[in-house]
Amino acid sequence: MKAIGHRALGSAWGVAAALLLQHSAQADLPAETLGVKQAVSAKTRVYVPDIAINNIQDGKLHVLDGDTGAYQGVIGTGFTGQVKLSHDAKELYIATSYYSRGQRGVKTSIVEVWDALSLSFKYEIEISNKRAMALNYKWLTSLSSDGKWLFVQNATPATSVTIVDLKARRAVGEIDTPGCFGIYPVTSQPNRFGTLCGDGKVETITIDANGQAGARSVSDTLFDPDGDALFIQGEPTGDTYHFVSFTGNVVSVDLSGAKARSAGKWSLVTEAERGHGWRPGGYQPLALHAGSGRMFVTMHEGGGEGSHKSPAKEIWGFDLRSKKKTLTLPGNDSTAVSTSVDGSRLFAINALKASLVIIDIGAQPKEIGSFQIGTFPSQIESN
Repeated sequence: MKAIGHRALGSAWGVAAALLLQHSAQADLPAETLGVKQAVSAKTRVYVPDIAINNIQDGKLHVLDGDTGAYQGVIGTGFTGQVKLSHDAKELYIATSYYSRGQRGVKTSIVEVWDALSLSFKYEIEISNKRAMALNYKWLTSLSSDGKWLFVQNATPATSVTIVDLKARRAVGEIDTPGCFGIYPVTSQPNRFGTLCGDGKVETITIDANGQAGARSVSDTLFDPDGDALFIQGEPTGDTYHFVSFTGNVVSVDLSGAKARSAGKWSLVTEAERGHGWRPGGYQPLALHAGSGRMFVTMHEGGGEGSHKSPAKEIWGFDLRSKKKTLTLPGNDSTAVSTSVDGSRLFAINALKASLVIIDIGAQPKEIGSFQIGTFPSQIESN
């Protein structure tokens, strides 16, 4: 065997010394600690359901920073999931359905409850498979003002409402609502909601402490379902819901009493504007900030029969008290609008670009930016 040369031996000692020094340096490093960072850090959050219409069994809920547009996270919403944010903005309720074989097989419908800040799943509640599997619209899943009841719209196509007790974590009843659609909770009466009916009337339903149907009443005719139908979205100030019609009227409905009644009607458009076919359009065409009384509507020109889902050429701002137009903004091809809780931001979905547009609506309105999201967003919720 050959003897190891001095040069090789020196090199080996050098490597050993380097390794010892490296080990010593590593030993001096502070120990790492693991933690969990809150997924959603934005002060103002925007929740945008995306029905993912090209792969509809795999819907999404996108979460963005309402001030900067920064992407915060995503939750899967299954097959046509309908989303509702809790009143304290701490939980998300998703009424959805799944099939055991993706697009076929055994169907299971549930309400999923998610933590709105960590975007972590909490628990689920099984509900009726009659759940309306529809595009994302506000008021197909609604929350009572005290946060106890979640109301879920059913359609087979016969219509009814599933009553979910969120405290008991179970579905407790089903109430038939023939010919009526949409669920509008009454702020002052947590056990009461209204629903729009196809004959132009509004039914009011009061449930008992067990979630079963109690008193019911049907209003007089409050709108013209054939000549001037209402968009299903309505926005409340107190117990009064404000709806916009296909031809550009605002119809207000007072739900404070046992029987719904008219709270007024007025036009969004002048006679000249009406002559040019200016009409509301979209899936969520109305935004209302109750605190300031400011209302925003997505409007298109040259409208007519069947144009009620057309993207906006302009967004019009109104003062709800004076019923006067106070602002005109670029339409951004919007089909949905909403305001931030503090009223400083307007959020709009650009239907052609599948993006969220954020607009500062202060003294000098300006667009903050446009942020691409998903494939078919059609609704906005914000904290």
